[in-house]
Amino acid sequence: MIKNVGVYLRISRESGEGRDTLLTHRTIAERFCSEKGYSFKIYEEVISGAKDIEERQSLHHLLNDIHLYEAIFVISTDRISRDNYYTQYVAKVLADNEVYILTPEKLYDLNGDDRLMFDMLGAMSSQEFRIIAKRQKRGKREGAMRGEWVQGVPPLGYIRGKNKKLKVIESEARLVKMIFNYAESGYGIQNIVSKLDGYKTKAGNSFTNTAIYTILNNKTYTGSIIYNIKDKKGKITETISMKNAHEAIITKEQFKSVKEAIKGRMSGDMETRNRSRGKVLSMLKDLLYCKGCGLKMGFRKDSKQKHAIYLKSCKCGTRGIAEPHLLTSFMSEFDFLQGFFRDEWEKALISSQSVSKDTLLQQVAELNKTQGKLSKRLSRAKNAYLDGVFNKEEYLKSKNDIENELTNISNTINDLQEQIESTNKDSISSEYKSKIEKIEQFYKLYNKEDSQQFLEECNRILKLIINKVYYARVDEKVTITSPLEGYIEAEQGDFVDLFIESK
Repeated sequence: MIKNVGVYLRISRESGEGRDTLLTHRTIAERFCSEKGYSFKIYEEVISGAKDIEERQSLHHLLNDIHLYEAIFVISTDRISRDNYYTQYVAKVLADNEVYILTPEKLYDLNGDDRLMFDMLGAMSSQEFRIIAKRQKRGKREGAMRGEWVQGVPPLGYIRGKNKKLKVIESEARLVKMIFNYAESGYGIQNIVSKLDGYKTKAGNSFTNTAIYTILNNKTYTGSIIYNIKDKKGKITETISMKNAHEAIITKEQFKSVKEAIKGRMSGDMETRNRSRGKVLSMLKDLLYCKGCGLKMGFRKDSKQKHAIYLKSCKCGTRGIAEPHLLTSFMSEFDFLQGFFRDEWEKALISSQSVSKDTLLQQVAELNKTQGKLSKRLSRAKNAYLDGVFNKEEYLKSKNDIENELTNISNTINDLQEQIESTNKDSISSEYKSKIEKIEQFYKLYNKEDSQQFLEECNRILKLIINKVYYARVDEKVTITSPLEGYIEAEQGDFVDLFIESK
């Protein structure tokens, strides 16, 4: 006799179901159990029926509590699982514990004649899911090719419009622009998080380092859509990239500039910081590297003189120096940098005219042909497997090799497309103009009264235009006294030798 019932309710967002559907199912379950006089407890979740049981916490909890019930209630048997393997697993647990399955229409005794009917329904549900999943995958691919948003919740700054394309939300877009402007100005991710105190993400949460990093690396904000098609193991088999799919919130030039700024503050993955630790003691903080061994060199305060700052000696033995002497040598070298960038600007504009895009476009065309050939090979390999020419192991190996080649080619094409865009004269002009403006901004700050605030600002700007400053101590200084005639003058002593590696 049934007295206690475990009610399992599951909806799937992937099928377009929402909280209203869950509420409807809960109402049906409560009415059913109340009318029958059952004592019941509800276990509910929002998750795909194809997910592993380990990921489905409510179902997992129900199975752990199965000894408490004589039956479980579901709206329909396919709510247990869409994967026949897990359906059979649940069925075995229920049968071993002599627990019935209840639906609004029928009671299933898995130890009796109902087992065959249940197994058939499970197999049909599993097959139906495979067909639906295949159809959805095809639909998403075609949608992405049309520039539609098919990747779930749109990123901050956008909403999915009636035409299924992204539409800008102005209030959120202003916040996105603010984040990119901070990053382009040289502020680190942690500093940006601090500046956004009080602002909320699209989900209503406070901003974190991860959230900011994700935004700054999202090409969607440049008007592009990048959709990765994955296999069952989560491996990317195809990447669809559509440019100008929707209104951009930031320019491609700013996106590139921000990537360079982030690269200058980070080494390796997102969690490996190398540019924002500790107090700024010198405007050259995190920029000095030993010319001898390549290690980064830090600064320290003098233990006796309160305001004295020194560059610490390197582990390899390269001696440090008092910061004022270092800054004198640095500014002497830095004075040449603005002129260098102006010269490079002019050269780049000339070379962009002389270097034709035809070569890059030809490479893209050849890679597209190769893509087509590989796709045909993949199709032939599948046919060979179906015809019995290949066994399963041979087919999977061939499939994996071809898909790897297709992924590599797709990535190469994307890189070439970016190179084609970077040869644009306006893009080049904007890039060098930005660097020169930053140098001018640095000089304005450098000439102001020395304070911690201006020190940090100078350091922030330098990191935007300088990659590294290589430092060495030498005992001989060579000066060219007559460039045309090649006369040089050597002076013995103790000198600082610096080399500025610009970005």
